[in-house]
Amino acid sequence: MDVDAVARRVEGCPAVDSLSSGPVGLAVSYLPGKRVEGVRVADDVVEVHVVARWGVTVQVVDREIRGAVSSMTAGRRLDVVIEDVDVPAGLLR
Repeated sequence: MDVDAVARRVEGCPAVDSLSSGPVGLAVSYLPGKRVEGVRVADDVVEVHVVARWGVTVQVVDREIRGAVSSMTAGRRLDVVIEDVDVPAGLLR
């Protein structure tokens, strides 16, 4: 499986602000000479960790990601993890 391609497709989802390596940095894949944050592959599971855009429902985030990468993760379970939401600065006080 092409981890870089999975990451690019997820980043292209309108409901996704960015990929996330998780709170302790474990949601990564290591490739020769680099690491891909936000995509973790185990034997039969692909985990995608993201920061969602403000105002988008969890269901929309999940649907967009699954639609974007399901053909690339065939035969493996796909877990979508929303690590955070990108809250506009004007709403933070």
